[in-house]
Amino acid sequence: MAEDSAAERSEQPTPERLRKARREGQIPQSREIGTALMVLALAIVLGLAAPMLFRWFVGQMQQGLSCRPPSDGAAGFAAMLRSRALACLAVTAPFLLAAAGVSVLSSLVAAGGWNFAPKAIKLRFDRLSPTRGLRELFSMRSGVQVVTGLAKLIVLSVLAYVYLRGRLGECLAMTACAPHQILLGVCRLALGLIARVAAALMVIALLELLYQRHSYKRRLRMTRQEVKQERKEHEVSPEVKGRIRAIQMEMVRRRMIREVPKADVVLANPTHVAVALRYEAGSMEAPVVVAKGAELMAEKIKEVARTHSVPVLERPELARTLYQTVDVGQVIPESLFVAVAEVLAMIYRLRTNRSLAGK
Repeated sequence: MAEDSAAERSEQPTPERLRKARREGQIPQSREIGTALMVLALAIVLGLAAPMLFRWFVGQMQQGLSCRPPSDGAAGFAAMLRSRALACLAVTAPFLLAAAGVSVLSSLVAAGGWNFAPKAIKLRFDRLSPTRGLRELFSMRSGVQVVTGLAKLIVLSVLAYVYLRGRLGECLAMTACAPHQILLGVCRLALGLIARVAAALMVIALLELLYQRHSYKRRLRMTRQEVKQERKEHEVSPEVKGRIRAIQMEMVRRRMIREVPKADVVLANPTHVAVALRYEAGSMEAPVVVAKGAELMAEKIKEVARTHSVPVLERPELARTLYQTVDVGQVIPESLFVAVAEVLAMIYRLRTNRSLAGK
């Protein structure tokens, strides 16, 4: 143990450890890869659809400037709005589909494939801790995100400045052009800038993704003891595991049987369950369950109790409640104090009467 504490988590995560982490929803996450792919998809779709968009915008401007009120009143106006809405939807559909595809693709790239983890949506109140929030706020991961954001801002600012400065003459020449030529020139400048921004974001995102995967595996590192334990669990066959569990259960049963003669009373139901209780007024705060069992184990407990003159009382409801709610070695709950106290008081009175009669 001292060696493991000194070395801490120095071993790389095993495939089983990685699978377990994925089942719990722990996967490498990269915010930048989604942003970069989104901008790249926007640049591609915009480049492919630019002629169509230009013609559509020109047509909409011409129709809007020459628009006349519908002759059939409100119904015609509503029909015109529906047609314009459908036209807008048709134009924006490629962008919406590209955004949806990129969202799924970015998750697959970051996580390394599909991953369904129901445990990840489980409500965990420990994540609402202010202390935990402060630790994550000043953690290494938060520092990397801040550095990545600053690097992205600087790179994009420099890139936009260099690109626009090199085309300053082209921008000035647009003042003497026709309106449609100015619009085409602005579109070309915007598309070129978006393409360069997308390329820069992809480089930043790939670097950030490599770091996230490295950090992910580093968080899942294991101690040598954990690796040895996992290897032992996989090397042991199911038959051997079952035999080990059977031996452990037998040891527990024998230990309980040894405790029955020390009990003050055994409560039965009357054949299904049996619970042995022990109470020492000077050293115990409340009665303790020293043994319990069902069916054959219950009969064994009652047999040993009768052999050692431990009273066996039939209290079906109390016996079932103790069997279902209290484990061996635990004290009874406060809600059962009164019922158990009445039973123990009766047992103590019987013992006292017997001792007096014997004298």
